[in-house]
Amino acid sequence: MTITLQTEVKDLKGVGPARAAGLARLGIKAVDDLLHHYPSGYTFAPEVLNTSMWGFPKDGETATCVGEVACINKPNRYNGTFDFGVTFESGIRVKWYGGQYLRSQIFRGSRLMVSGACRDNGLFVNPEFKVLKPDETPNPADLNTVTYPVASGITSKDIGRLVRQVLDTLYAEGTAAYDSAMWYIHRPTNQSQSDMARTLLKYDELLYLQLGLAMRRAQQTAERPNVRCILPPQHIGEYFPFTFTNDQAAAHGEILADLCHDRPMNRLLQGDVGCGKTAVAAYAAIVMAFNGGQTAILCPTEVLARQHYNTIKGFFDRAGVRCELVVSDNMTKERAQVESKTADIFIGTTALLSERWSMGFHKLGLVIIDEQHKFGVEQRAALKRHGNPHMLVMTATPIPRTLAMTVFGDLDVSTIKSMPPGRSPVETSWCRDGVDHQYMRDVLQSELRQGHQVYVVCPRIEALDDEMRAVEEVWQEYHNMFPDRAVAYLHGKRTPDEKQRITEWWNDRSLVARILVSTTVIEVGVDNSNATVMVVEGAERFGLAQLHQLRGRVGRGNAPSYCFLLSDTDSSGGKSRLKIMEQTHDGFEIAEHDLKMRGPGDLLSTRQHGLPDLKLADLVEDFDLLLEARKDAFAIAEADPTLSAPEHQAMRSELLKRFGGKLEMGDVG
Repeated sequence: MTITLQTEVKDLKGVGPARAAGLARLGIKAVDDLLHHYPSGYTFAPEVLNTSMWGFPKDGETATCVGEVACINKPNRYNGTFDFGVTFESGIRVKWYGGQYLRSQIFRGSRLMVSGACRDNGLFVNPEFKVLKPDETPNPADLNTVTYPVASGITSKDIGRLVRQVLDTLYAEGTAAYDSAMWYIHRPTNQSQSDMARTLLKYDELLYLQLGLAMRRAQQTAERPNVRCILPPQHIGEYFPFTFTNDQAAAHGEILADLCHDRPMNRLLQGDVGCGKTAVAAYAAIVMAFNGGQTAILCPTEVLARQHYNTIKGFFDRAGVRCELVVSDNMTKERAQVESKTADIFIGTTALLSERWSMGFHKLGLVIIDEQHKFGVEQRAALKRHGNPHMLVMTATPIPRTLAMTVFGDLDVSTIKSMPPGRSPVETSWCRDGVDHQYMRDVLQSELRQGHQVYVVCPRIEALDDEMRAVEEVWQEYHNMFPDRAVAYLHGKRTPDEKQRITEWWNDRSLVARILVSTTVIEVGVDNSNATVMVVEGAERFGLAQLHQLRGRVGRGNAPSYCFLLSDTDSSGGKSRLKIMEQTHDGFEIAEHDLKMRGPGDLLSTRQHGLPDLKLADLVEDFDLLLEARKDAFAIAEADPTLSAPEHQAMRSELLKRFGGKLEMGDVG
């Protein structure tokens, strides 16, 4: 049988149904998958020790010894099986537990090479070994071991044997750089070779990752936008009842330049919670309306969509542009308004993605996606069926530079760091015991007396264990604790009417001193400047970014605000997150901590960002390599935007094989 990269592993020698199933559990179906299932570790046998000169290895020392078997030791029973042991002429003893099968391979007079940890004055237990031919020169590299990640039904040694089988057929040691790296990552003779192979293959991963982004950028720059704006009147700022901060002004200046360009805008607007991103987006929507184009503002939740509608509709009213709300429970009524083609701006949920709605856009010039990480690639791309609208994606979860260059490597980035005047840091406390909890209750009582509002957030709608309390249980506790105060609860299973009623009750400024017990449904979009306290139950169950988002729901007015993180966790990771929350309020610093603690693998989701997983490269540890690969990739894309040159054909095929349509690029060129 001829082995190729496309050969199914079930057709390889030694692969039966059980091993094929085990390989499938690891995502290994073809030879190509097998070769990219990289080792997780190596053991390199040291040089042969001359025992006649240096004596026996020290206890615990890893050593390689060669000798002639002087005798076969009497076997001992061990866990129902018999061991197998030999003694060299030098006095070195070797024992393999359960190794009676070796009686047919090792005899008195056999020449043997063994490698492993020595103990008990010259005893090797279960070492790697090789029976040498009479005239064979010992090569310790023959006893090197390679360890692979495994699953039930397949062992590391099984994988190693299959890898050697295909390597010997497909690659040759010392050929082209990539082939050589593939050889040495699986069959290194020393640490230096494996390190060199890993670096080259990491670079290869990062190069194709960045090349995919570069090709998408090249494709976007070749398109023409549905609406190319002209500079708007200078008085647009008058529609907003506040003065933009310098960062906000810089951001909408960058966005305005994009809207006036002859290619579609593709920009990420990032900034900490409460920095004023929504106002910048509203500015862009007004500019688009003045140029005859429509804007769709896509929100991940109905709560956020309604919040935006209530918050920024006033800006649009003052500007004389028409804004409509599009959510699941108003589709029938609003459909006629969409199809009438009279509205300029639509704020909505994924209802905006349905065909019945999208048919109503007569000139979609701008798509604004709020909290981009809540949407998958397919959802973000759905609105682009209308041609080439300008695209602005926003996030209140600051993106570390390493991730921004990977996930959003094809986007321009605007960052808002400064906060509007009057904002003060939220006092954050990790509550661990009765004293802490009493302080929290005193603060709540004081804030409620002043007419302020309190959030209480629970990890789940229903309790999953004795340590996690359900929303309604916590609601009852606070109702009993503050019997003279209004307490309500909100979660995703409540009906749309209930959600709307509670949201309106929460935002009613004529009412005071209220408590809202909720799940993380209020994580984004709820904007109430009268709320001054956030209590997070089971805080160790939340990630850093989510805790920072929740804290951002308070401190939006001029009054001092508080965040209490309730947890008695013993987890080192949980303790570390809670300490960081106490120590810093900078979302960008928190994002960097989050990246270091969780790693990019947890922060990146293939479903969300549409990129294939990195198998070797680490975006934190290999950042310098990422910069090098990015520079090279964008240079290639600039010189040959479609990768159509003969010398780039192989690269083009590999790019399409790795990415396919995941980068929304289709078949480049």
